[in-house]
Amino acid sequence: MSGLAPIVDDRWSRRFSGAYDRVFEDVERTFLGPLRSRLVGGLRGRVVEIGAGTGANVGHYRAADRVDLVEPLPSMRARLDARLASREASREPTGEAPGMRGIPMQVTDGRAEALPFPDASADAVVSTLVLCSVSDVERTLDEVRRVLAPGGVFAFLEHSRGRGLKRGVQTAITPVTRRLCGNCHHDRDLAGAIGRAGFDQVEAVPVPSPLRVRVLPEWPLVAGHASDPLR
Repeated sequence: MSGLAPIVDDRWSRRFSGAYDRVFEDVERTFLGPLRSRLVGGLRGRVVEIGAGTGANVGHYRAADRVDLVEPLPSMRARLDARLASREASREPTGEAPGMRGIPMQVTDGRAEALPFPDASADAVVSTLVLCSVSDVERTLDEVRRVLAPGGVFAFLEHSRGRGLKRGVQTAITPVTRRLCGNCHHDRDLAGAIGRAGFDQVEAVPVPSPLRVRVLPEWPLVAGHASDPLR
């Protein structure tokens, strides 16, 4: 992959992968899970999810025909494979209507900056808490637009740079979170990056703002559906 540093799955990234679901279990159940459902539940056709991680979105797809789950870290892919295997084992043997457990899903080793899919091949691309960790945000968003078919939808949920004291905290902790949390940059202006990416329409998805989330360095969170209807 020209110009991209190799992905290194070292002991810190393996620890991060192993702890991810446990650390976020409560917030996924009470806050992030419902938000994920609103964001991806209605997506149709072929969906490509970048940086799928351990598969937190897997159970929230309801209308897609197929979901390709792209994840570069082997330790994350192992947990994603295990989640899909558990999902498959829990399916009813017959009579299951298309839905969140009946949607074909495929795990792919790949990077958001160089997606292994043809131009205009996806009806939707999903990015949830991913752009903080890619090596090149602009290149990733260019790839999103490349693989989206005309009228396709980019569904995103990302944490972005704050203001004042929050921005100072985010800047201070970023060297640590880059090392310990899978290259996570808390100081990136991801809301601005998405706004500048060239989408014709960006429709915001409301993000609840409980105090216990607002005090986290991941706040503010931005979510929405972006599209190029005339492309």
